[in-house]
Amino acid sequence: MEGNRVIENSFMQHLVVHTTLWNENKEEELTVVELPHNSNSKRISAAAKSRKRGVTQFGQLKVEPGLEIENNLLGDHAATSMVVEDERGERGCFFVFPNLSIRLEGRYRLRFMLIKLPSMSDPQPMMVPKCLSTVFSDAFDVYSIKTFPGMIESTPLSRALAQQGLKIPIRNTQDSS
Repeated sequence: MEGNRVIENSFMQHLVVHTTLWNENKEEELTVVELPHNSNSKRISAAAKSRKRGVTQFGQLKVEPGLEIENNLLGDHAATSMVVEDERGERGCFFVFPNLSIRLEGRYRLRFMLIKLPSMSDPQPMMVPKCLSTVFSDAFDVYSIKTFPGMIESTPLSRALAQQGLKIPIRNTQDSS
C-alpha cells in the first residue's frame, strides 16, 4: 500500500493481524515446540540443547516418545485494528500485542499476517477470512533471566499509544519529561 492512503473505518473494523514465531532464517515455525522431559515428567530447562524444535507441520502435531509439546510464543497471537494517533499526532491504524512473550532463549523473528475478516456486506461466496499481506520482523534475541541485559526505555510511540488508553507496558522512569 502507498503511504497516507485513506482507508474506510468500516474496512479497518474487519482487519486482524495474527503472529507466529519463526527462527531467524524464516525457515522453521517455532510457535509450538517439543521439549524433552525426564522420567519424573519434570521439564528440562530451556538450556537443554537437545530439544527438538518446530513441530507444527501442515497444522498437525506429532509428539515423539519422551517429548512434550510446549507453547513457545505466549500471550495473545492476534490483534484487532485500532485507529489512534502516533507520537507526531498523525492518525494511523495500529495492531498492538501487549502481552507477547517467548519461553525459550534464542534468536527469532515474528511473522505477521494481515487478515480481513468477512463482514455481512461481503458477497456470500467470499465469507472466508482473506490474508492481505505477510511480513517478518527483524531478527531479535530472547534472553534467559540470568543473561537479560535489562529493560530499554519506552519509545515515544509506545508512550503516545498508552496515553490514548491502549493497554501496553510502559517503563516508568523518574526522569521523564
